[in-house]
Amino acid sequence: MRLHRIRLRDFRGVHDREVTLAERGVTVLQGDNEVGKTSTVAALDLLFDAADSSRRLEIRQAQPAGVDAGPEVEAEVSTGPYRFVYRKRWLRRPRTELTVIAPAAEQLTGADAHARVSAILDETMDRVLWRGLRVEQHTAVGQADLGGQDALTRALDRAASGGTGGTAPRPDPSVDDGLVERAVEELRRYRTPSGRATGELRTAEVRLAAAETEYERCRAALEAVERDVAARDRLDADAAAVRTRRRAHAAEVAELEDRWAGLQSRLREVETARGRAVLARERADAARERREARDALVGAVDADAAVVTQATEALAAHADEHAAARDEREARRTADAAAREASTAARQQADEAARAVSAARDRAELADLAERLRRVEDATAGLQRAERVLAATTVDADDLADLEDLARDLMRAEAARDAAAARVELTAPEALTVEVDGETVMLAPGETRTLPVAGSRAVSLPGVLEVRVRPGLDEAGRDDAVRERARELAERCEDLGVADLEAARAARRGADDAARRAEEHRAALARELAGHGDAAALRAAHDAVRERLGETGPADLFSLAEPAPQADVSALRRASDAAREAGDAAARRADETAAACRAAEDAVRDADTRAAVLTERAADARHAHARRAEELRAAREAEADADLAAAEDERLVQAREAEREHESLAAALADDDPDTVEVRVVNARAVDERLAGEATRLEREHAETTGRLQAAGLEGWHDQHAAAATELESAVRDHDAVARRAAAAQRLHDTLARHRERVRRSYVAPFRAQVERLARIVFGSSLSLEIDEDLRITHRTLDGTTVAFAALSSGAQEQLGLCARLACAALVDPSDGVPVVIDDALGHTDPERLSRLGAVFTAATAADGAAQVIVLTCTPERYHGIGAATVVPLAPSRRPGERERDREAPPAGVDDTPARAPGTVVDLPRAPRAG
Repeated sequence: MRLHRIRLRDFRGVHDREVTLAERGVTVLQGDNEVGKTSTVAALDLLFDAADSSRRLEIRQAQPAGVDAGPEVEAEVSTGPYRFVYRKRWLRRPRTELTVIAPAAEQLTGADAHARVSAILDETMDRVLWRGLRVEQHTAVGQADLGGQDALTRALDRAASGGTGGTAPRPDPSVDDGLVERAVEELRRYRTPSGRATGELRTAEVRLAAAETEYERCRAALEAVERDVAARDRLDADAAAVRTRRRAHAAEVAELEDRWAGLQSRLREVETARGRAVLARERADAARERREARDALVGAVDADAAVVTQATEALAAHADEHAAARDEREARRTADAAAREASTAARQQADEAARAVSAARDRAELADLAERLRRVEDATAGLQRAERVLAATTVDADDLADLEDLARDLMRAEAARDAAAARVELTAPEALTVEVDGETVMLAPGETRTLPVAGSRAVSLPGVLEVRVRPGLDEAGRDDAVRERARELAERCEDLGVADLEAARAARRGADDAARRAEEHRAALARELAGHGDAAALRAAHDAVRERLGETGPADLFSLAEPAPQADVSALRRASDAAREAGDAAARRADETAAACRAAEDAVRDADTRAAVLTERAADARHAHARRAEELRAAREAEADADLAAAEDERLVQAREAEREHESLAAALADDDPDTVEVRVVNARAVDERLAGEATRLEREHAETTGRLQAAGLEGWHDQHAAAATELESAVRDHDAVARRAAAAQRLHDTLARHRERVRRSYVAPFRAQVERLARIVFGSSLSLEIDEDLRITHRTLDGTTVAFAALSSGAQEQLGLCARLACAALVDPSDGVPVVIDDALGHTDPERLSRLGAVFTAATAADGAAQVIVLTCTPERYHGIGAATVVPLAPSRRPGERERDREAPPAGVDDTPARAPGTVVDLPRAPRAG
C-alpha cells in the first residue's frame, strides 16, 4: 500500500489541510504540538474502519471544539493493482464517496463504498503488518510482532529459497506455496481463519442444531403432556383428601370455640378484681406518703431552728475579726502614702540626671552630624565639578582610539611617501643661506641637507638661482594619500572639538581623572550617608538633635560649640546611675507598702463580705424556720398527726384484702389454662383458612391442567415428534459427512503447516542478515543478534558481550526495534508492503546514535521500489541525519477569520491553493459544502 495524499477538514484542531507524501523513501512531517500530526494517522484508521453512521468515542473526539461541523477525511491510496480516492464525513450530514482510478474506473457511495474499500484492503493489504510497522505516540518502540505476517513470510520464502545468494537452505519441495494455498482454500470452505465454521460445515451445523432444537421441543412437549396427565390425577386425590380433613376439623373448631367463650367471662372477672386491688394499693400508698410528708415537715422545722442558732453565733464571733481588719488597713494606708512621696522625689532626681546625660550625648551627636554634613557638602561639590568636566569632555575612549588609528594611518602614508620619493641633497662648501619652499635654511660649511621630493619643492639662492623640483606621478599619488589622511584626521579632531591628537589625549586624561575623582566622591558620599539614605535625611537628623537640645534658628555647621568633654559626660552618667538606683529602691519600697496596703484592703473587704454573708444566712434561716413552722401549724389544723397514722393503717388493710381476692380468682382461672385454649382456638381458625385456600388452589390447578391437556390434544405432538426424529437422523448423517471432510482438510492443513513451520526456521537467517546490516550502522561491525522463530530479537552481542534484549537500555531497545521494522519494510515486496509510520519516537536515543539512525533510514529505503516511511515529529533535530528525507513543515490550520486576526504570513510549505508535489502541505480555505 502507498499513501499519496491525505486531506483533513474540521478534524480536531485542523480546519482544512492537504498533505502530499513521497511515494517511496522517508517523509518527515514536522511541526509544533497540536498542529495535527498524530491526527493525520488517526484519521486514516477512522477512514478505513468506521462507517459514516458511526458515533463512537474516537469520532466524537475528532469533532472540532466550538464548530458545528462533522470531521471529514479524504485519502488517495494505491494498494495492489488498485488506486482510489476515498472520502468520508461523520456526525454532520454523513457521507462516503469512493472513486476507483485503476485498474477500472468505479464510483460508489454510502455503505457500498465502505464495503468495496474493505474488500480491496482485505484482498491486497496485510492489515496485521500495517499495525505492526507503526509506532504510535507516547508508546515505547519495542519490538514489532512480525512472526506469521503473510507479506513478510512470502518475502522470506523468496530469500530462503535463493534470493539471498543461495546461502540459505531451500524449503522442502512438499511444502509448495501453491499446495499450501490450495489446502488453505479447501479448509476455508469449512472454517474461517479464526476457526469458526463456514460454508457447508456451517450449513450442516445450523441444520443439525435446528433439528436437535425441534426434536427437543417436541420431546419436551410430549413429556409436558404426560406430566399434566399425572398431575391431574394427583390433584383429584389431593382435593378429596382436603375435603375429608375440613369436615373432621370443623367439629374440633366448634368445641374449642365453646370452651374459649366460657373462659372469656372468667377472664373479665379476674381483670376486675385486679383493678380493685390496684386501686386499693394506690390509696394505701397515698396515705403512707401523706404521713411521711408530715414527718419530714416536722424534722425540717427542727433543723431550721438549729440553723438559726448556728448563724447567730457565727455572726457574733466574726465581729471582733472585722474590727481588727479595719484597724490594720488604716495603718497600712499611712505607711503607703509616705513611701509614695519618697519614691516620687527620688524619681524626679533620677530624671533630672538622665536629662543631663542625654543632653551631653545629643551635643556630641550634633557635633558628629555637623562634621559629616560638612564632608558631604565637600564631596557633593567635588562630584559636581568632576561631572562638569566629564560633561564637557567630547572625546571618549572609542573616539581617542579612532584618532590614534587615523594618526597611525597618516604616519604610514607619510612613511610610504618618504620611502618612495626622490631626494635632493644640498651641500655647502661654506656657510650658505638658501630658501626651501619659502622657508630659510642655514647650511654650515661642509653640511649636507637631504630633502625628500614628496611634492613640488622650490629651492632658491636669493638673487642667484631658483630651482623647482616636481615628483613623478607615483610620488604625487602618495602625497595625495598623505593629504587625505591628514584631512581625515583634522576633520575628526574638528568634529570632536580638539586641536589635534595630543589635545584629544589630554582631554581624555582629564576625563579619566575626573571620572576617578567622581568615583572617590561617590564613595565618600556613600560612606558619610550610611544609615541615612541621602543628605536631606542627614540634615533632618541634625535638625532633630538641635530641636532636642532646644536650639532654634539657622545652624552654622562650621561654628557649632564643641561637645562636652568625655570626663564630664562620664561624671554625669555616674550621677544619673546613682540617682536611678536610689529611685528604683524607693519605688520598690513604695511597691512593698502598696502591696501591704492592698492586702489590708483585701482583708477588710473579705471581712465585710463574710459579715454580709453571715448576716444574710442568719436572716434566711430565721425566715425559713418561720415559713416551715407556719406550714406545720396549718397542716396540723387541717389533719392531726394521729389521724394520718390511723388512715394509713386502714387503707393498708383494705389493699391487702383486695389483693387476696384477686389472687384467689386468678389461681382458679390458671388451673383451666386459658392461654393454651386461646392459642388452640387461633391455630384451629388458621388451619381452617389454610384448608380452604388449599382447596381453592387445587381446584384452580385442576382447571389449568385440564385446559393444557385439551390444547395439547389439538397440537398433534406425537406426529410432530416423529417428523422431528426423522429430520434429526438425516441432519446427523449429513453433518457427519461434512465434518469428516472438514476434519480431513484441517488435518491436511495442519500437516502442511507443520512442515512449513519447519521450513520457516530457515527464514530467520535472511531476516537476521537484514536487521544486522542496518543495526551495525548504529552499533558497529562487532554487533550480532540472536532472533527466534517468531522473528523477535532475543539477545544482542556487542564487542564480545551478550545481553538479553529485555536487559538493554530503553534507547538500545528502541534503536533495534526501529531497525527490525525498517528491515521488514526493506524485505517485503513493494506490492505487499505497507507504510512504516513513526510518531515521535527515538526520545531515548543520544545525539551520536541519532545521526547514525539517519543513515539507517537511508540504507533501508535506498533500493528501487523502496518502502514508504512516514515520520511525525515535533523535534525535527532528531531526524536531521536522514539524507534523502522529504521534509514537510506543518503549521496550524486555521479558519479565515482566525488568519486575519493573527495577521501572519502562511508558513513555509503552506499555500492557499491545492498542490500535488510530493512533500507539500496545502492549507485550504473553507469552501461552501454541498448537501
